[in-house]
Amino acid sequence: IFQQLSAPQIIALILEEHGILGDAYQFQIQQLCPARDYCVQYDESDLHFIQRLCEEEGLHYHFQHSREAHLLVFSDNQSVFRKLGRPTAYVRGSGLVADEPVIKGFNVRLESCTSRVTRRDYDFEKPRLQMESAYKPEAKSAEPDLEDYDYPGRFTDRERGKLLSQRALERHRADYLQAEGWGDEPRLVSGHFLELSDHPRQEWNDLWLLTQVTHEGKQPQVLEESITSDTESSDGFQQGYRNRFLATPWDVFFRPPLDHPKPQVLGSQTAVVTGPAGEEIHTDQYGRVKVQFHWDREGQGDDRTSCWLRVASSWAGDRYGAIAIPRIGMEVLVDFLEGDPDQPLISGCLYHQEHPVPYELPASKTRSTFKTLSSPGGAGFNEVRIEDKQGAEQIFVHAQRDWDENIQNDQKIRVGHERHDSVEQNSYSEFKAEEHRTTHGERKVEVKADDHLSVAHDQHIKLGTAQLLEAGREIHLQAGQKLVIEAASELTVQAGGSFIKLDASGISVNGALLKVNAGGAAGQGSGAAGLLPVAPLPAATDKAGTLLERAASQPAPEVIHRLSAVISPVPGVPGYEDEPYQLFADGALIQQGLTGADGVIRFEHVPGTQAYAVELINGHRFEIEPKEQSDEPESPHQPLARRGYRDYQGQMDQLEALNTKDDYRMAALNPVIPPKNQ
Repeated sequence: IFQQLSAPQIIALILEEHGILGDAYQFQIQQLCPARDYCVQYDESDLHFIQRLCEEEGLHYHFQHSREAHLLVFSDNQSVFRKLGRPTAYVRGSGLVADEPVIKGFNVRLESCTSRVTRRDYDFEKPRLQMESAYKPEAKSAEPDLEDYDYPGRFTDRERGKLLSQRALERHRADYLQAEGWGDEPRLVSGHFLELSDHPRQEWNDLWLLTQVTHEGKQPQVLEESITSDTESSDGFQQGYRNRFLATPWDVFFRPPLDHPKPQVLGSQTAVVTGPAGEEIHTDQYGRVKVQFHWDREGQGDDRTSCWLRVASSWAGDRYGAIAIPRIGMEVLVDFLEGDPDQPLISGCLYHQEHPVPYELPASKTRSTFKTLSSPGGAGFNEVRIEDKQGAEQIFVHAQRDWDENIQNDQKIRVGHERHDSVEQNSYSEFKAEEHRTTHGERKVEVKADDHLSVAHDQHIKLGTAQLLEAGREIHLQAGQKLVIEAASELTVQAGGSFIKLDASGISVNGALLKVNAGGAAGQGSGAAGLLPVAPLPAATDKAGTLLERAASQPAPEVIHRLSAVISPVPGVPGYEDEPYQLFADGALIQQGLTGADGVIRFEHVPGTQAYAVELINGHRFEIEPKEQSDEPESPHQPLARRGYRDYQGQMDQLEALNTKDDYRMAALNPVIPPKNQ
């Protein structure tokens, strides 16, 4: 596994592992290869792996031999190929022996090939962006329009996709014009230019890149002493030296064919989740984790064992869905997109001998559960368990600490038998409207401390038979205005052996001494000192996710806004006319072509676009911000900016055209040659 290394860096590591040190190989690369986040050498030899990396990046390699050493050269351009030296003459084979080594046969074939390449990919970090790049060098051509379209293109940015598309087209066209020859010139070496001379077709007397050379030699004296008796060639060749070769024109980019495909992972694999020492959960903002595969001999079980792996979920929306992040040490099932070992993702978790299931099996085979473990430390757990055993069905919920419920409308609970509530500390309830309770049997309430009841208005108590009230020390009734005690047949007030009795026969007063207006004072009650309840704490809440798409029943009205822009260095100067351009909406290519008269381009506004960008072939880039409805006053520069103008730090008399129109037309026909002032 190689991480954050470019293809040349990976190749260099492998070469040096085999004792091929830095003085024995060389990279001469014009286009830098980007670092690969994750690159796996899987089920392939070192040679196959190196050749595959070269083919994917469009790199070729050849050997340069000398008396002192042999140099392995990697490159992405033609400048590294050397000439063989003197020209080699063409002498048509006639059976006679020439005075010097010559080319005896030389045929050229031409075939139709791909004319444009399109690649598309997907980046989950930019899911709405259409990751598509295309390359077609010829603006106008008589060749048929033959497209090579492939997915996935294995890129995550437009520039990389465009380069890979260009490399693919160059690979298709590398041998569309190919020469096949034979002769007895022993100096022929692949990866070198052959300079052909004396051919009757003058246009073939040019430099040809040797891409393949097959050498053959025979010495009859040696063959007679060998154990084989097969000394005759089918074409009558009996002794001497000869070769056959393939070659392409010097000005056609050589790209190695894809003869070494990336091995595919057949099916899924298991791995172990890894992370830094001392952590139990290691993830990023997308819920991705890192793993170590069982076949990885270099991984240390830390946070550098792999790239970040996405984790599949049963449901995933915009801030809603389900998520369970695999924890360090868990065994997971890993799938590979398109069978690509460089694109793993986790599809599930697995139990094993050291990580048994939450409940013993098969004894608890009727139980389904989702049970977690407190982190860090693992001292507690949360669980939702369902028991489906006949006659013992149960739903069990355990919260290690808090339980919060938030119900936006009604809650209805029906208990078919008994209900038991046990609160070990305080209980708080608040009803912001009415409370209704009906008890069909007896109600038994025991308060082992004080009982405080506060009623803002009236309290009505109605009893069917009797109310029996007993206080161990005092009962104090107090009314702000009047107190009425009423009984239909009898009312008795009794204290200290004396009493007053009121009934239908009259009023009876009985006591040791009866005092009327004899002074003294009335007894005092303690007075009510009720305490108000504490308001309950609110339940935790969250906000809803976002709809992925607008509902079909509420389609958005289709409104087309057509925009135009003038591509010019500064206001008042003629725009860039007939210049190749590409138009991007928030980074996605939506239009390309040539600018119109005075540099005008026209396009339809893509709703929701935050910014447009126009990129010219000479590398200049213009940002265009679409004007939205706003109450803020518009600055004087915004209309010019929307028309494609940009700030120019200089004087008007210093302006000079970057290139002529002919320069741009030539660049459009052959993008390999940049404009002169690029």
